[in-house]
Amino acid sequence: MRGMKKQVKILLAMALLCIALSVMAAEISFEPGSMTFHIPEGKPDIVITANTMLVKDGIATLEGDVRATREGDILTCNRALVSNSPRWLLASLTPRIYRRETIPEQKLIRETNIEARSIFFDSDKGRFNASDSVNVKIEERSWDLATYSWVIITADEMLGFRDQKRLIFSGNVRIKEKDSYGRGHRLDYIHESSTAILTGDAMVETQELNPKTGKMEKRRLEGQKITYNTETKEAVSE
Repeated sequence: MRGMKKQVKILLAMALLCIALSVMAAEISFEPGSMTFHIPEGKPDIVITANTMLVKDGIATLEGDVRATREGDILTCNRALVSNSPRWLLASLTPRIYRRETIPEQKLIRETNIEARSIFFDSDKGRFNASDSVNVKIEERSWDLATYSWVIITADEMLGFRDQKRLIFSGNVRIKEKDSYGRGHRLDYIHESSTAILTGDAMVETQELNPKTGKMEKRRLEGQKITYNTETKEAVSE
């Protein structure tokens, strides 16, 4: 289950991404300033650019080359609606999320791309939603470029819950990386119990080292439910 282990590691990275982007939506404010031409001393946490912006009844409509950046996170789309109260953000027309992370303890760089037809952040409830035609790609490169790995996850819908650190992919779920492939109707990742659950005509195929022959061999699990514990590395098919 080496491939499955990497997939779960990727899901955790995405959970942290959802938390960071929920914070991004929370800090956006379109209240008119009392000092229009005041230049702040410090750099703002979030910078948003667009071709046009209209503010009405507490909701800002941004259109044309919309770009919101916060540290290593970038959200791009061609239309975005942002509400101050309650706080939420809806991105549409080719929305894309990009995140670049440097992880010193592992000496690697991780890049994450999320694409969908629409992306919604509910900051007050700590909820992230992407639908439909969700495509997630995560790439990792070592600093010396000696190693490179990637994982692609596709689904009809993706949900993220900030407080629970939980992710749910549903509808035609597919997971692919170099040596592994998985499919199912739904994939749940629960950080608190270190559990990944693939359900609904589930299948995982990966490569494992046979200690007797010293060769890599295919391992295939099938069932209505495949449960994988990221701590014990135990995989069970039902």
